[in-house]
Amino acid sequence: MFKIKTLRIFFMLLFVIINSKAQEKKGVSVKINGFVWAESIYDTRQTVSAREGDVLIFTAPELLDANGNDINARPSFNIFSVHSRLQTKIKAPDFLNAKVSGLIEGDFVATSNDRIGLFRLRHAMVKLNWDKTELLLGNYWSPMFSLYAFPQIVSWGGAIPFHPLSRNPQVRLTYKATENSQFSITALTQLDFKSTGPDGTSSKYIRNSGIPEMNISYVTGVKSNFLIGIVAGYKVLKPQLSFENTANEIIKSEESIGSFQFNVFSRIKAKKNTFRLGAIYGQNMYNFVMVGGYGVSGFNDNGEAEYTNLRTGSYWLDYEKSLLEKKIILGFYGGYLKNYGADKVIVGDAYVRGEHVDHTFRVSSRMIYGIGPVKLRGEVVYNNTAYGIPDTKYVVKDIENIGHFRFVLATSLHF
Repeated sequence: MFKIKTLRIFFMLLFVIINSKAQEKKGVSVKINGFVWAESIYDTRQTVSAREGDVLIFTAPELLDANGNDINARPSFNIFSVHSRLQTKIKAPDFLNAKVSGLIEGDFVATSNDRIGLFRLRHAMVKLNWDKTELLLGNYWSPMFSLYAFPQIVSWGGAIPFHPLSRNPQVRLTYKATENSQFSITALTQLDFKSTGPDGTSSKYIRNSGIPEMNISYVTGVKSNFLIGIVAGYKVLKPQLSFENTANEIIKSEESIGSFQFNVFSRIKAKKNTFRLGAIYGQNMYNFVMVGGYGVSGFNDNGEAEYTNLRTGSYWLDYEKSLLEKKIILGFYGGYLKNYGADKVIVGDAYVRGEHVDHTFRVSSRMIYGIGPVKLRGEVVYNNTAYGIPDTKYVVKDIENIGHFRFVLATSLHF
């Protein structure tokens, strides 16, 4: 079934390519681009990761066998090409005095490990641009993932869990006060990057709340050498529609849980040097592929579960320098994440990523060499994760640090 859906999407894109010339006559222009990507990854230890070890999240914890040997102290190697990408950019005649553009983009990463290699929709959106106002409708980057300042690492995954990663169906209105600053407000739901709850990861928890996640953001310095921005967001989840009380009766649920998140980021350019940095803090950051979630903190008078959030903070810095007219780019990245535990004592079930993680950090160095459409990339990564035992507030105690190295070699052909 998944293969049939993938073939349908592929042939739809093929139809767009063939039909693009005909559309140009109607005032619609279509441009196809993308890249072929091939990478090899070697880890000196087992990892907690996604897509068959490709997207690194944590170093795997110690796992002892009957003889006291660490089962996870075993290297891993794999070769991937699933990040190869197709992108269609569309321009259409003006509508409501606005310039119209669109984007459809996909790769072969799929939406879960068991579907890897199948075509996945990344972006599908329409933009209407007036002089100072822009309206975006469709699937695109979450406001928490700012294109103005994010880690430029070779490894895929957007530097999770230190940096939020999410693409969402959304409606975003942006007002450009000046050429150098802009303010936006976004209402969004969930698709691939979902929250978790009693029935596992699903978009139904935010759907059933009846309230979209809301984000506001402000960025200044868009066209200058010094940029700074801030994003603030709030979402509400409805973990269950009904519950069973002590009399074994099914009762309509009334409880929900709200959570906030913040992202402060900056970009600094100085000749051939670029610094990017950011700080993220929030509650229930599970849907951003970060440590966090929520749990049951008690029960109300009707016997229904009440909830409390886990809090997470992270900090990152990325530096790169271009050489030989940008044929060579050298870079360094460092990130740190801390689990700050729950707001209240958790007395029941917890829906959490990284409940045994107190903190984790990562440092990496990279080199990119490219001439024209071909680029070679190399990266050395050191990741260290501190595991322990969570207390009743999910603050982790008795920690032990486990680290490992990752080596990445990638080649890309852009068209």
